Amino acid sequence: MPELELPPNALRSFGRQVADFVTEYLTTLAEQPITDPETSPGHLRRLLDEPLPRTPQGVAATWDDFQRKIVTHAVRVGHPRFLAWMRTSPLGGAVFAEALAAALNQSVAVWQGAPSATETERLVLRWLLELTGYAADAEGILTSGGSMANFVGMLLARQAAFPEVRQQGMRAMPPAAVYLSPEAHYSLVKAVEMMGLGKDAVRCIPVDHARRMSPAALRRAIRSDRRRGIVPLAVGATIGTTATGACDPIAEIAAVCAEEGVWLHVDGAYGGLAASIPTAAPCARGLSQADSFSMDPHKTLFVPFEAGAVFTRHRGLMPATFGVRAAYLPNAEDEGLHFREYGPQLSRAFRALKIYFTLKIYGAEAILHTWERLHRLAARFAAMLDDAPDFQRLTPASLGIVTFRYLLPGRSPDELNAVNRALVPVLQRQGEAFLSLTHLGNTEALRACFISHRTTEDDLPRLLHAVRAAARSL
Repeated sequence: MPELELPPNALRSFGRQVADFVTEYLTTLAEQPITDPETSPGHLRRLLDEPLPRTPQGVAATWDDFQRKIVTHAVRVGHPRFLAWMRTSPLGGAVFAEALAAALNQSVAVWQGAPSATETERLVLRWLLELTGYAADAEGILTSGGSMANFVGMLLARQAAFPEVRQQGMRAMPPAAVYLSPEAHYSLVKAVEMMGLGKDAVRCIPVDHARRMSPAALRRAIRSDRRRGIVPLAVGATIGTTATGACDPIAEIAAVCAEEGVWLHVDGAYGGLAASIPTAAPCARGLSQADSFSMDPHKTLFVPFEAGAVFTRHRGLMPATFGVRAAYLPNAEDEGLHFREYGPQLSRAFRALKIYFTLKIYGAEAILHTWERLHRLAARFAAMLDDAPDFQRLTPASLGIVTFRYLLPGRSPDELNAVNRALVPVLQRQGEAFLSLTHLGNTEALRACFISHRTTEDDLPRLLHAVRAAARSL
């Protein structure tokens, strides 16, 4: 029976091959097309289809398949003109840190099973609190991303209001409501559903002209529900909405929540670093008053997926929400902190290592300066749109996000919507620029999110050119 693991020399050679690939891939992204125009679901399924490998195929054959079948058809999300969804461009140091974390294979669940990983995560969480300006003594945990972080935030709100739910289930709860703006991330609606409240529990609070939640409308909705015997459970506000980068007025919303006795969760998945970025700092005013707060290092710190975080200033609430005793796991508090009691997962990857490496190698100041530069790039792009007769900017540049549309003379609003809707897949196939589509009321909008540290001012005219070329091809 052959040995399962590769011999040391073969493993070392494979590692060098991987390191060379990562270096070449990251340093030549700007020269590569963002997508392969031949990629389609059917083509990929046929290309990848093969029987279960019963016998070894070896490194060489497997590597060849990886290059031909996977790399060729992967979207270059680190490309400087990938401006669609909130997919950041990972730094090389963070990529290699991810490999190191995989080699250590720590499950950050109980202290005894991952002592150094646990303490590294505690340190990284402290650093994130300093960068975000949230409550310095808050407790928290790293998550897979903003969706799980928002779910945890909503579960904390439920635990704070109805601690008996853990024992008695949803029958212990009266009818309850959660208050979101139409700009809130869909994960908050999904969290309400997963909590068992049902989508009918969501109250949609109107927004102002800047697409920010209205505190006055929020207060009216809370009081209206309370008069009808419905418990106002939580408010979900946002720093940096996905569609437009809008920032809800956190301080004013926090004042309403404090007055009405309602939990405030702030979704800072994208805008969580605002307090430390001069161009965005006003967005974070009042953040420390939130009851819980989520942010995504895999968006804001240029590290690869997965890395989210959630915090609460109510110490002890996380273990009260998630703690379970098990005879086969350490339970005593004097045996160290057990992150299994701070979130839904038991098995948890060592997510903190890539954040630790990134902040140590590159420094927080360089990352924050990069965000300032990206915000300036977005503002410059917005100005270029204003100067172009064939484009219309639809929202201000906010936290590096700009929405706009391509114009054709004499076309009706419905026709312009159809044109802009059709532009997106054409752009994505051409591989020169990658934008996403969003809806602003009845208007279909192109959306550019400046989130890659590789994007420069030279990319701005190329982006406009790519949109015009796509329009000509329609």
